[in-house]
Amino acid sequence: AAEAVLEQLLALPEAIEGTVAGSLRRGKPTIGDIDLLIAVNTMDDAPAIMERFVNMDNVAKVLRQGPTKSMVELLNGLVMDLRVLEKARWGTALQYFTGSQAHNVKIRQIALERGYSLNENALRPTDETGQLIENAEPVLCDTEEAVYEHLGLQWIPPELREDMGEIEAAQQKALPRLINENDIIADLHMHTTWSDGWLSIQEMAEAARARGRQYIVITDHSQSLGIANGLSVERLLAQQEEVRAIDAAMGDDFHIFHGVEMDIKADGTLDYPDEVLAQLDFVIASLHVSLKQPREQITMRLLNAIRNPHVDMIGHPTARQIPKREPVDADMDAVFTAAKEYQTALEINANPLRLDLDGSYARRAVEMGIPLAINTDAHKAEHMDLLHYGIKTARRGWVQAENVINTWPVERFRKWLNRGNNT
Repeated sequence: AAEAVLEQLLALPEAIEGTVAGSLRRGKPTIGDIDLLIAVNTMDDAPAIMERFVNMDNVAKVLRQGPTKSMVELLNGLVMDLRVLEKARWGTALQYFTGSQAHNVKIRQIALERGYSLNENALRPTDETGQLIENAEPVLCDTEEAVYEHLGLQWIPPELREDMGEIEAAQQKALPRLINENDIIADLHMHTTWSDGWLSIQEMAEAARARGRQYIVITDHSQSLGIANGLSVERLLAQQEEVRAIDAAMGDDFHIFHGVEMDIKADGTLDYPDEVLAQLDFVIASLHVSLKQPREQITMRLLNAIRNPHVDMIGHPTARQIPKREPVDADMDAVFTAAKEYQTALEINANPLRLDLDGSYARRAVEMGIPLAINTDAHKAEHMDLLHYGIKTARRGWVQAENVINTWPVERFRKWLNRGNNT
């Protein structure tokens, strides 16, 4: 919704620049209102933009309309705020309205220590007591980089702005180079018409290649998940033949691996015996059933999967669904310790209803040296375009490309798949 509205407003000749701000820009999994900012050369241009905003087709009602700030409720129930400001003040405004509050409190404190009062309009010089100096020329910043630079800081990516150590890292010029969408060259979790997907293996492969992927893993559901048309052993092995044939026909610049998204059953056993798993290229183990079990049981199920030598990745590890299902109650310390020991990857599932692992767990995985994978769990081609939600979530967790196995060239990925066979 935000992108579509921005597109309409930026089409106006008066609009120079525009973006989302607030929690959406920071990549939070759930948001309240949507904050939009539009820059103009002069405030005389603001009314034309406000007029367009309040008269959009998807506006249900105008909650507030003013010369520089308006608020509307859209037909889908979302509330959207728009602020229009001069381009010369873009940097301070974008910094201020992106937040978070905790981040901004500390940034304003740093500004005061350097002799400035910072708000959305400017950096204004202050005396030793912190009082504004009369008639002193304010410092206008038309980029965020300029704001942070004036404060002796590296520019801080929005996803990190939660006062969780990012300001101290920026003071040391030690922020990580966060992962970007174009670092991802593979998708390791997707479904086809063999289980509950909408497209054939061939169609999913072509859709992935069209989006710049270099390899994919086909991971349909396993036999006990009847609701998703899970694969019996016979169907799984028949599917493997089809995958091999299509892979061969796709040429040398694109690879299809054969895997499965296997259920971790309620009693903690896995849905296929080891001799079946040994024939697959890549095995995801996921919790789908009996999610309200006590902590010990859920933890035992996850640990059984992590310790199995054939399991490569745990899918959506906490099994949450936003907003209707809380994460399972598991001993995540034990889960992370085991994942580190066995070098089993943990997924950041990019579906906006999952975003699982979340940013804080992703950061813990990075700090512990646990491999991550950012996948779309696509059931049709359009789902592959949800990748950016997973990237945002990963960036909130300080994740770099090196931490994510599906940024690796295919040969390195193959080698990693065989990691247990050398011992």
